[in-house]
Amino acid sequence: MIKTLRAAGAILTVCLFVAGCVSTGGGRGHPGEHGRLGMDRVSPVRSADLNTRLGVGYFERGDLKIAIEKLERAISLDPAHVPAYITLALVQERLGRDAVARRHYRKAANLAPDDGATLNTYAVFLCQQGEYREADELFRRAVRDPFYETREVVLTNAGSCARRDGRWEEAQDYLRAALDYNSEYPAALYQMTRLYLLQDEAFRARAFLQRYEAVAQADPSAMLLGMQIEQKLGNRQQADHYFSLLEKEFPDSEEAKRARQRSENYD
Repeated sequence: MIKTLRAAGAILTVCLFVAGCVSTGGGRGHPGEHGRLGMDRVSPVRSADLNTRLGVGYFERGDLKIAIEKLERAISLDPAHVPAYITLALVQERLGRDAVARRHYRKAANLAPDDGATLNTYAVFLCQQGEYREADELFRRAVRDPFYETREVVLTNAGSCARRDGRWEEAQDYLRAALDYNSEYPAALYQMTRLYLLQDEAFRARAFLQRYEAVAQADPSAMLLGMQIEQKLGNRQQADHYFSLLEKEFPDSEEAKRARQRSENYD
């Protein structure tokens, strides 16, 4: 679940960027030129913000072609507009154009080398590409941003990435740090559940899943984890309960299909 926050969270990051980033654009100009130097300098940046907002909206609706047009327009107006590069990278990634997405992520990171949100988003992409060490370096840089207010997000992503790389002890350190910032952060609780299950510590996995269920809405991945945990603990009744929930609420999910296979094998 490194994609935690990847869809809604990434868009939220971009929206915060657009609302709060100060970007510079254009040259210095000449004093007195048309008598509107300030407006001439600020207008391209505001237009870039507007086009980026439109691009985000079209991206959310799935109109990717128009989204690209708006985002490229934003960059043409303000070549240093980080939110446009980040959103454009997300669009290209959805289209399966990972090489193009990488260029946009790298450009954003070069423009904002100390910004936690930018570095976190690029690091998630690198982790998905299997470039774990490079991703970890960016996660660590993101955590050092003193203005990054949701450190539990980047720490959870770093922990998930470390788990995928087989660095389980490091993953646990990251996730515990995330929970130190926010003890009820669902993504961190979910990842701790997965990590302990991988280490065959089913009782601890159950404890974290219970904490997760207390703060998060039911979802198929957590139900499948619950089923796996209870099977490991030999609790057939509770395992069947999770299986029934999956079949009832998410019958067409991949998790339900996997649960059916596990149930057959368990029998």
